[in-house]
Amino acid sequence: MAIEYQKGNSLLHNLDARTKLLMFIGVTMAAVIIMDPILMGVLFLLIYWLGIKAIDRQLLNQNLRVLVVIFLTFSLFQIIFFTPKDAHFLFYLVPFKQWIPVTVEGLIRGVAVFFRFFSVVLSVHLMLYSTPPVELALTITEKGKRKFSTTDVLTILVIAGVMVVATLPLVLNSEPITWLPNPLYQTLFMLVGSLVLAFVVQRITSRGLPPEMGLALTLGFSTVGLLTKQTQKITDAQKARGYDVKPKNLVRRVQVLTALLIPIFLATLERSQDISIAILSRGFDYNISKRTFRREFKFKKYDYIFMAGSLTIILAGMLLNHFQLGNLTEQFIFNLIK
Repeated sequence: MAIEYQKGNSLLHNLDARTKLLMFIGVTMAAVIIMDPILMGVLFLLIYWLGIKAIDRQLLNQNLRVLVVIFLTFSLFQIIFFTPKDAHFLFYLVPFKQWIPVTVEGLIRGVAVFFRFFSVVLSVHLMLYSTPPVELALTITEKGKRKFSTTDVLTILVIAGVMVVATLPLVLNSEPITWLPNPLYQTLFMLVGSLVLAFVVQRITSRGLPPEMGLALTLGFSTVGLLTKQTQKITDAQKARGYDVKPKNLVRRVQVLTALLIPIFLATLERSQDISIAILSRGFDYNISKRTFRREFKFKKYDYIFMAGSLTIILAGMLLNHFQLGNLTEQFIFNLIK
């Protein structure tokens, strides 16, 4: 089922589109950093709670139910193939031949991977469900040149601080660099590098993409649902004419797919032609560099709260990993085994 924007007045709907985009990036980073399955499960439940408060639970579950089998397969691969040295053996999946050993580490990693994939995909769903396509595209569209403001400076410092916290343990535990043997010089080099990289990231994100690319993204987001509905209409029309759209024979199924793709492709071309004429008739291609925007996005109180929460989760995951507390569930199970 296509993911279309659902109107609403929930907390998630009232957030700035940039906040929801940053929330998706933050959840992705947290899913990579956090190793504990219970913490990942809590993060997933928190995102799911935000989702059911914003959109219909049945609609959300209907889209997520399709992904359960895929993510369970990924988890099964982790359980089967993740067998590190000195792993705590449990049993064999094929006991008579003693094939495919299952370990405690593999089970814990499999559960964590399941919640990790689900959290990232769920954050994408919520971003698309609660954000109009136009706003989502305007967040990454170029707004013109401007001078640095206090917010820009604070953003650079925050990004640089996150990079320092993430890379400082690696620098302290690594071997000295030949041309920078002094640890103080290495630390200063890392600080300057993080500041420069944060400046580049801030400039790229503040300038955004060209308006043409923003328009293309807007059309792409908005036409996915229309294309899905159009495909369903063509399929229903073929069924009404007595056409078997799901034959059991594989060769016949390929032929049916060809018969469906041709009208879908022609209808898509016709719609694209109408959209291009509408865009040109509104003078979009005239003096694009001087184009202004009717709406200016501004962060509100809850936007800052959400961004601070995402940043706190990422930093907390980094600190837990640094102090070797990133997988408390695994350590607890090992203590029970001992």
